[in-house]
Amino acid sequence: MVNYPLSKKLLEEKEPEVQGQWIVVYDFIDLKPSPNFWRNLKRISTSQGGSLIQYSVYQAGTFKETRAVRNLVTHYGGEVKVFKGEEIN
Repeated sequence: MVNYPLSKKLLEEKEPEVQGQWIVVYDFIDLKPSPNFWRNLKRISTSQGGSLIQYSVYQAGTFKETRAVRNLVTHYGGEVKVFKGEEIN
């Protein structure tokens, strides 16, 4: 049996793809996230093209990526909110 990283498993979950701009805001209250959280978050961003725009704010371009980040945060005990929006610079 191959032991895939959690990030790969989260990205393989089936759901209709929704394009757009997504913002994931998260926090680990009274808890320091595991180094595995950061490794998995980097794997998601590298494979999907999203990025941290602040320490606890992640910008994603698809709901698949957004869902993976949301589930990653909750897996490691964090609190998370997801927003859909549009950049208006």
